[in-house]
Amino acid sequence: MEKKYKENIKRIPIKRVAIYSSEIKEALGRLQKKISMQELEEYSSEISAVIDDYNRKSTEETMMVKGIRKSNQETTNRKTHQQNLANVAVRIAKGINKKQYAKKEVGINCEIVEIMARNHDIGHTFSGHSGEWWLSNVKEDYGIGYYCHNALGPRELIYTNKVYDEIIDIIKQSHPDILDEKLQRIKKSLWLIMEGINSHNGEKSESEYIADFSKTEADFKRENLYCHTKKGFDKTVMPATPEAALMRLCDKISYIPYDMLDGLKEGFITELNEEYKVVLNQLGITNSEIEECKLANQYEKIARKLQTVFINDVIENSTGSLIKMSDETSKLLHELRNINNRQIVNYTVLKEDNEIYPKAIRQLMNQFGKIVLEEKIISKLQNGEFSKEERQNLIEKYRGTNFEGFIQYTCNTNQEDFEYTKQIVEEATKQSIIDEQEKAREIIQKKESFIISKDFKHRDERIQSYINYYKDKDISNYTEEQKEQDVQIIMQNIKDVSKRSHLYLGMYKRIALEMGAKYLSTLNDIEFMQLLLDTKTIDENQYKSLTRKYKDIDLHDEIYIQENWKQISKEQAEAIEEK
Repeated sequence: MEKKYKENIKRIPIKRVAIYSSEIKEALGRLQKKISMQELEEYSSEISAVIDDYNRKSTEETMMVKGIRKSNQETTNRKTHQQNLANVAVRIAKGINKKQYAKKEVGINCEIVEIMARNHDIGHTFSGHSGEWWLSNVKEDYGIGYYCHNALGPRELIYTNKVYDEIIDIIKQSHPDILDEKLQRIKKSLWLIMEGINSHNGEKSESEYIADFSKTEADFKRENLYCHTKKGFDKTVMPATPEAALMRLCDKISYIPYDMLDGLKEGFITELNEEYKVVLNQLGITNSEIEECKLANQYEKIARKLQTVFINDVIENSTGSLIKMSDETSKLLHELRNINNRQIVNYTVLKEDNEIYPKAIRQLMNQFGKIVLEEKIISKLQNGEFSKEERQNLIEKYRGTNFEGFIQYTCNTNQEDFEYTKQIVEEATKQSIIDEQEKAREIIQKKESFIISKDFKHRDERIQSYINYYKDKDISNYTEEQKEQDVQIIMQNIKDVSKRSHLYLGMYKRIALEMGAKYLSTLNDIEFMQLLLDTKTIDENQYKSLTRKYKDIDLHDEIYIQENWKQISKEQAEAIEEK
């Protein structure tokens, strides 16, 4: 019997074994995640209380309309968007569960998807996506990676605020008889909520998601790291659970109708023109309804009806594992988004915004970095010698100064947070060298000209130095081993404190700049503007101009479309055309 069994095993093709292995891994992952979600659900109130407490700043954070320029208090902010998304996601989850119950199949965990949704944008910076891009551009210029709000949220919660420990403490207080074994299981499952936040970027035009049940916590940690270090990586991350997949699709259902509504409130558009009407009519919004809302100057009814159409469509087409919107409705949803982009979103950033903010961010990052180096904060954190007394003395030294907030934030850095910051900077540095050297070789092989831009001066100077290095070499058959050796040489120079070069900032300087950038990323719109005033990074005249209301501005004359947004808009339009 044993011999026959072994013979049969030999006959199974390797490819088939790999498929079986993958299917088994997927099935086990599905089962484990469902069990974990059910256990998390039992303590959802404690989990929610802790995470929600770190999401207070979102009431003063930009959604699509820049907070300091908006004129209508009802215009959506980050907090109201997150709450709306939570309501949408729970409605759909309950609808799917009702279907699944009739089929005796497992559905969606409503409590957990609500926590994910209500906090999915917790990592957003000041000025929404614009602030995120400006910070990323400065970081890219220094070779220290990128910021994506989806990854900043979990990073702040897990490493800076250590919410896992806090959640477990709260659960122990509420349930003093709970077994340690169960507490450990809960703690090991909390990453699923963070993964939902990390994988929510929904700027693409997908109409359906199937959860990647095989994903592990190690995979999630790797993805979070790569979101900080590989340009565009955030757009490749897929959700690990149906809850996360549902929340990601619902994000678009939440913001697209309300972007349109906010555009009307703020005067970006004066009425729903023919371009809008063509799409709205196909979604069941009649011209008489549009005219009725126009006369009353109340378009909320249309936004709510649109969401109901999208919600019902997702419920009808989804199961407990597959989150799906019909192809027809999905196409209309994304066409509506693209109209919003052209007629509203393109006008939310002005020329002066792009002239002032990136320059201010760079200046503040350098000021913060200088303090970190002068006070030897990195050395103290690195060696574990930063005592509580030293931290307190440093806070007192800067109390009442313009840098008090930064020092308090930095002095509260725990060891786990600092180690992750170091890991991000080192990985980002290596990746930037790889990308820049590849760019240099590509320019030489294509015999292209290269011009150093003012926005990416440091990065482009590094690329130029690589062009000079490679131009006399035969790179037609350059091996991967040779490429790796080139990267390691530069990495060694960066880590060697005895070597100084304006082209290759030392590792300490890079970490110091990252610490400054990370602090800035935690500020909301009002806090950031106040910091600019306090530090005299901007003057009173600039402040008055930066806070002009959109309704008082000739938007067509002062528009500035960011390169990042041009690329995203192009990709979105192409995705619609393909469908």
